[in-house]
Amino acid sequence: MTQTSKAAVLTAKETIEIMEFPIPETGDNDALLHVEACGVCGFDSEAYLYGGNGVFNLPCVIGHEIVGRIKNIGSVASKRWGVKEGDRVVVEEYIPCGSCNNCLTGNYRQCFDLRYGAMKIDNEKTALWGGFAEYMYLHPNAIVHKASSDVSPELLQLYIPISNGLHWVQEVGNTKVGDTVVIQGPGPMGLGAVIGAKEAGAGTIIVTGMSKDEHRLKLAKEFGADHTFYADTQDLVKEIAAVTNGKMADTVINAATAPQQIVTSLDLAGLRATIIHSGTDENLSNNLMSSKITWKLLTIKGVLGRPTRAVGVALRVIESRKYPLEKMVTHSFSVEEAAEAVRTHAYGLDQCIHVAVVNENIKMEG
Repeated sequence: MTQTSKAAVLTAKETIEIMEFPIPETGDNDALLHVEACGVCGFDSEAYLYGGNGVFNLPCVIGHEIVGRIKNIGSVASKRWGVKEGDRVVVEEYIPCGSCNNCLTGNYRQCFDLRYGAMKIDNEKTALWGGFAEYMYLHPNAIVHKASSDVSPELLQLYIPISNGLHWVQEVGNTKVGDTVVIQGPGPMGLGAVIGAKEAGAGTIIVTGMSKDEHRLKLAKEFGADHTFYADTQDLVKEIAAVTNGKMADTVINAATAPQQIVTSLDLAGLRATIIHSGTDENLSNNLMSSKITWKLLTIKGVLGRPTRAVGVALRVIESRKYPLEKMVTHSFSVEEAAEAVRTHAYGLDQCIHVAVVNENIKMEG
């Protein structure tokens, strides 16, 4: 086996360099992953555009929507994760401590000592924690899920937007059969929410975007959306009132990044509706009308990723081939081209939807 691994290192604002690092030794309690594919996420693009963020401190190997095959694994780790050498797995981005109150109550995403699958390079092992690399070190506390060998890694790396969508719509939003769901933002998370709503048996699924999102809104309809509207050219409240007979939405998913979306969601929500907010923008609009929250008896919930149980469900959805997910992965790049992959995603170039970094010229399966 090769003794080094190529990796894409974010070293400064809008600067990614290809470096080689020694492949770390593993013991009984950890493992080494041969990365097959890794999606580009909004957190990656944010770190790229601003030279780091609250999650990634430079320099680090970014990428955390990870699919690969177990190369080496210790006996303890093999028993804990239920996988062996050669198995294909997906790896969640979280590396929790496992012993704090949040971890012990299943809320590991809020772990007091949370680390991510992309960490500042301090030593040989932390150099290969991110997914934009040929190989990745699997920490003993990594969260690993066995995945199918019959589905392309390019499709499997969609497990994060799809598991998020399932969780946000069904568990957090409490969407019931026949409900109306409005999804603001047709990006990967919004499209994942369309699948979540469809799987929940929603009666009406509505997706909103901008005029530039026409190709994404078209895909939303292929995934099961009943109506799509343009926030920059149409009156969303009027249009959604018309197709819901004035009842508006039972669940609103804010999957866009604009601060205005939470204000708009108060108008799109019907009586006793639930609003799910995934945005990280700290500058919320001053036009937030608390009276609408009160008189409509609205519930507003923030979301941060998904619980581990949602990942297994997402993998089954991907493996079912029920949705044309290959149309969601619009761009694939090699590890050496990771800078172009992140730049394409960060600036929304070439009508990209979801961008993947792929090893070994993996071909998309139909």
